[in-house]
Amino acid sequence: MLSIKENKKSVDLRYIYLALVFLGSLFIFQVVGMLEVYIYSVIGNITFLTYHLILEAASIIISFASFIITYYTYQKNHRLRLLVFSAVFFITGWLDFFHTMGYNGMPEFFTESSIPKATTFWIIGRLFFAIGLLIAGLIPYNYKTKVKRGYFLWGSIIASTVISYLVTLHLDRFPPLFIEGQGLTLLKINLEYVILAIFLIAAVAYIRDYHLTKDRIFILVAAGLIVSVFAEAAFTLYKSVYDTYNLLGHIYKIIGIYLISRGIFIYNLDKPYMELSNAKKKIKLYAENLEKIVERRTSEVQKVNAKIIEDLEYARKIQESMLPPKELNIYGTQFISEYIPCERLSGDFYGIYVVDEENLGMYIADVAGHGVSAAMMTVVADRIIKPTGAQERAVNALAPHKTLEHFYREFNRSEFPIEMHVVMFHAIFNTRSRVLSYCTGGINVLPFVVKKSGEIINLNESVGFPICRFGDFYTPEYKKAEILLDKGDRVIFYTDGLAENFKNNTLLERENLIRILQAERETDLKELNQVIKREVNQISSGLAYDDDITYFIMEA
Repeated sequence: MLSIKENKKSVDLRYIYLALVFLGSLFIFQVVGMLEVYIYSVIGNITFLTYHLILEAASIIISFASFIITYYTYQKNHRLRLLVFSAVFFITGWLDFFHTMGYNGMPEFFTESSIPKATTFWIIGRLFFAIGLLIAGLIPYNYKTKVKRGYFLWGSIIASTVISYLVTLHLDRFPPLFIEGQGLTLLKINLEYVILAIFLIAAVAYIRDYHLTKDRIFILVAAGLIVSVFAEAAFTLYKSVYDTYNLLGHIYKIIGIYLISRGIFIYNLDKPYMELSNAKKKIKLYAENLEKIVERRTSEVQKVNAKIIEDLEYARKIQESMLPPKELNIYGTQFISEYIPCERLSGDFYGIYVVDEENLGMYIADVAGHGVSAAMMTVVADRIIKPTGAQERAVNALAPHKTLEHFYREFNRSEFPIEMHVVMFHAIFNTRSRVLSYCTGGINVLPFVVKKSGEIINLNESVGFPICRFGDFYTPEYKKAEILLDKGDRVIFYTDGLAENFKNNTLLERENLIRILQAERETDLKELNQVIKREVNQISSGLAYDDDITYFIMEA
């Protein structure tokens, strides 16, 4: 059962702040209403004009400062809401300026200052301000656009100029909003209620943004709109343009526009600098701990690398365990072999095995590539090539071309990558008849025979094709060939790593290999192997091999 403490949800203090702003504004409004008989008065013209000029000047400065901030930061993030803000604050600042200069008692500004003139500028400015903030609030806060900001600036200038021209020079075309001796007209009061309602709807839109983002700037804007609601309420109650309610409305107005502008200021200036400051602190902390982090990461990488090397070492041992001993003597037939992988795992492999009392099987192969994938393929290929059952021995064991046909079919039944392929050479030697049957599987360096006399015979009479995934398009033909070997003849089987390229240079040219085998044909196989290795090491000058080196020599 959950405890009460576990079920208790934390309260968002910013909603409490918003509620306090509302209650505080309401409290002041109610106190003024209850004490109206004691505090209501019509302030002297000069005194009121001084207060009015100070409050409106602050409002105008805030409006144009907010316009500059939103207009120029638009280039950084291209949010459409900023363009709307810039237009709203420009027009509001402009109309507030004309309202202030046209207030009754101020010096003549284009035309004589008067209550109707100031009130008309006021109501139009407040309508623009309320509707503009509502439109901005309805636009998704992160919605971006590529609209040029100049369009909004010129649109704001033109709209402000047209309104100023019409109100200043054609005031008679506008309905009266205040009648001296009677007070506010019904139209003026209703328009104030409309503005009040728009402020409330806009406040809800910004509270919604806060609910989605938890960014306190939206709470500040909503708080400013709530205070502005009470400003409009005060402007529905004044009887004289110099009385207490008019002054209270202006105080509410300046507080409201300050809170709204504060939110925009934080969003566009404070917030990026705070984020930059936090980023610098994180970078500093990271830099201070960088050495430890690098040391820890290096240790982790070394452990992983050591584990990989250990696993590869095990795999190498397993792969090498599948190879025959380097020196073999089976039924009087001698073999010597060498296996030098360029990496821990090799794509070269070979096998020497007994088929029956008279026949020996042997093969050498090269899998495309190096490393783990090639090594895995050698295991699969070794399993397929070597006879493992009585039926296979009866069908394939004495026919190297049949073995390669079987290998090709099995390879194409698999799911090996399409680019993987194997080239090989397979042979069967009958120790009694001394006949070597052989077949190529597309190997690019064919074995050759070195006769006791020194004659070289290439084993190039067979027909074959690489082991690859062409089974759906092509069925190759494999044909074996035979050669009779005399006692003491030698056959060398090798891959292209021995006699092809070494760092773009020939490692051991075929002619040199033939020369060595001819010159050393009377030499013991073990000593012959040492001669070949010395020649390879001398040419490579101790550099790493770029391909696997694999070969074995059979002496009949």
